Amino acid sequence: MGAAVLAKAFAGVFLIFLSTGAGVAIAGYLMIAPPKIFDPGTGQEVDPETIPNLPEEEVEPVEPGGPRTLLVLGSDRRSKYSKDAKLGQRENPHSDTIVLVRLDPKRHRVAVLSLPRDLAVTIPDYADNTKINQAYDEGGARLTLNTVQHFFETATNKPFKINGVIDVNFDGFQRAVNHVGGVYVDVDRKYYNPEGTGYASIDIGAGYQRLVGSDALDYVRYRHTDSDLFRGARQQDFLRQASSQRSVRDLKSVDEAEELLGILLEYFRFDKKFLSRRNLAGMLKTAVNLAMSDTVVNQVALTGITESEDPTVDTRLYIGPESTQKAYDAFMTGEGAQNPEREEEPQKAPKRKKGKASAVSGMVDARRAGEDMAVMAEPRLKKLPFYFPGKVTNRSQYVNETPRIYSLRDEDGNLHRAYRIVSAVGESGEYWGVQGLTWRNPPILENPDRIRKTASGRELMLFYDGSKIRMVAWRTPRGAYWVSNTIGRKVSNARMIEIAASLRRLKQ
Repeated sequence: MGAAVLAKAFAGVFLIFLSTGAGVAIAGYLMIAPPKIFDPGTGQEVDPETIPNLPEEEVEPVEPGGPRTLLVLGSDRRSKYSKDAKLGQRENPHSDTIVLVRLDPKRHRVAVLSLPRDLAVTIPDYADNTKINQAYDEGGARLTLNTVQHFFETATNKPFKINGVIDVNFDGFQRAVNHVGGVYVDVDRKYYNPEGTGYASIDIGAGYQRLVGSDALDYVRYRHTDSDLFRGARQQDFLRQASSQRSVRDLKSVDEAEELLGILLEYFRFDKKFLSRRNLAGMLKTAVNLAMSDTVVNQVALTGITESEDPTVDTRLYIGPESTQKAYDAFMTGEGAQNPEREEEPQKAPKRKKGKASAVSGMVDARRAGEDMAVMAEPRLKKLPFYFPGKVTNRSQYVNETPRIYSLRDEDGNLHRAYRIVSAVGESGEYWGVQGLTWRNPPILENPDRIRKTASGRELMLFYDGSKIRMVAWRTPRGAYWVSNTIGRKVSNARMIEIAASLRRLKQ
């Protein structure tokens, strides 16, 4: 039984890197031992695969339970146990995902920062002004580690210590997501690209839904009609939402935990220190501290990025040292990126005088368009009341005349009716939306940062990403509703609250 509990503890720790979650089995903390894995073909015990050509001294040790920075790389590398590898086929893996994760139990936060693959950097001893993902092609995880450190150190004149490196195989990502039953994701718009176009195919509708396997991978890798910046934001958002999944926080059984552990060890590679007794003990202590506190997950964005003079020919992205310093501070300390302190009591909105218009600028009346949608949507929604915005921002334009109406199952298999309204804001790739569903307690609504009561008595749940509101939600006896900000948080806090407060039904 002790080994099984330990396996569950390991699985919980490794999920930190899959989903930045902190749901870890505390029982395994004092029982650390290097995990055992077995070749799926022969059944023989084998050593966990480590990252080749990455010297131990390049990964900085950290005190048990202390803050640590992890470099997570997503690659198309095949497992050494795969059929292709066993047939001796040569592997030339590429990486299009570079994510930094900061676990900081003292500040009760997890920070996630994506580096765009097209970011122009200096690759030490190789080239200047070249795309950062080239580092993996030329020197694998080691050269990528050196490049990321050089990028921050030259801009900040401070050491940038990385305490762990994880190389995630894309196939392993799919299998791990499938193992936890998928991840519920708030998809901002429809993502569609058919087969045979020369780009990766994808077909995912807008709205809150569970993504599994290839759909989950297609979503986090998509960048056909937007850019690397949006892909990085989607990856960060996926990781943040994965951390709230019940199946991630609490694995259903010891057997499942052991199976997931096998998947992670088969498809994830780690630096040589990672699976040591000391490092695993330290990570478990960090994870336990995070799990027992009111931890928030911050998405940190690189701002001030510019394109080349002709982005159709040269897709490199550029950032100056001041913007890099700002991202460094936000990632390492939370400066400028911390969520506001959570409030236990609802704030009351100031009462408006009767007949007085809203003081929020840049808003326009949207009742007519909403009423038109309601006439068509209500007959199809059955028991779910249809709420639409009475006010929207002045540049908003609904993507479709009718909302997407669909059904989804919750974590217990119960079927729920749902709808999604998608609105563009006039900037490429930026869409905000209104979600409604009969599932009153989806994972996305856990732990609001603040609760604000409107003049009409509606209690709005406010969810922040740093200082910006990413979502405003509320519940009725028959459903849950929310307004989601754009990927780039282009709708201001005041306007997000105003849109949510204006939601109404056809006969109101």
